[in-house]
Amino acid sequence: MKLPRILIAGTHSGSGKTTVSCALLRAFTRRGLRAAAFKCGPDYIDPMFHKSVIGIPSRNLDAFLSGRSSVRKQLARNCAGADIAVIEGVMGLYDGISLRSDECSANDVAKLTDTPAVLVVNPGGMSLSAAALVEGFLNYRRNTVKAVILNGETDVNYYRGIIERETGVRVLGTLPRVDGAAIGSRHLGLIAAGEIENLSQKLNLLAKAAIQNIDIGELLLIADSAPDVEDYPPERRVKYRVRIAVADDAAFCFRYDDGMDALKRQGAELVRFSPLSDGDLPDNCSGLYLCGGYPELYLNELSANTKLLRNIRKAVRSGLPTVAECGGFMYLHSYIDGLPFAG
Repeated sequence: MKLPRILIAGTHSGSGKTTVSCALLRAFTRRGLRAAAFKCGPDYIDPMFHKSVIGIPSRNLDAFLSGRSSVRKQLARNCAGADIAVIEGVMGLYDGISLRSDECSANDVAKLTDTPAVLVVNPGGMSLSAAALVEGFLNYRRNTVKAVILNGETDVNYYRGIIERETGVRVLGTLPRVDGAAIGSRHLGLIAAGEIENLSQKLNLLAKAAIQNIDIGELLLIADSAPDVEDYPPERRVKYRVRIAVADDAAFCFRYDDGMDALKRQGAELVRFSPLSDGDLPDNCSGLYLCGGYPELYLNELSANTKLLRNIRKAVRSGLPTVAECGGFMYLHSYIDGLPFAG
């Protein structure tokens, strides 16, 4: 299957991978291309931004949680009908699960999927050292890096001259700081997409800046150089046999779509409900999934919904199989009628 694709890598967390990825995704869709988006590693927040750009779920490519042999299959399975795929890296290019190897890093995923990588570099405060930084990334380990995009600098010609002369790698342009397009952060990374006012307007400003300052044509040629990927047949789905209640609202939104799809293939019907507004669990459910999110931002609303809390406590104490993680596990520590929720 022909699948043009690129991986947007960084020198470190906060280098601008998500901003550049979203700007390019919006720029590609403006060209009439059907884009697919992915994120390396276990990340919930960045895929939300990808989805805001292209309107379809962004998927995770995680060589640790999903297994190395499945990464290429996940890529192909979720790119049906796409003209181009953008894979956003994680942390720095070589940062993985070990201090001794780059296993499960963005570089590892790029090699597993034969995807050309573009390195995002913020050269602020450097001159010739910018070339040393790029040179180090190019030669540290075997990689698929084909070009560099600068982030936060408008004097692209200055750094292009230094980096291209000293390293030989192509500088495709820069994504300058754009007034009115800043996206804030908190302890887990960027603020969730659903919390940002005028997000679509911000993304349009970033796309405009990318189109004006990055060689999109050359980037598409790099993406088109990626070799074909195997076309995997769809996995057989079994008929629904069980119903699983899945928390789904602004407070509980950290889920992996591939995980949800796996449950469906195994015969589960996923029934969404909102701990913020619903008073009861869905009827006739054989399991409960309380995923993560930011319930601490909705403390008053969740605490006030005592009817649902009591019903969940009763269901859990009656033996309902329950998975609660991250914010969902915090939710299970709620106190009702002076008693711990799960006590």
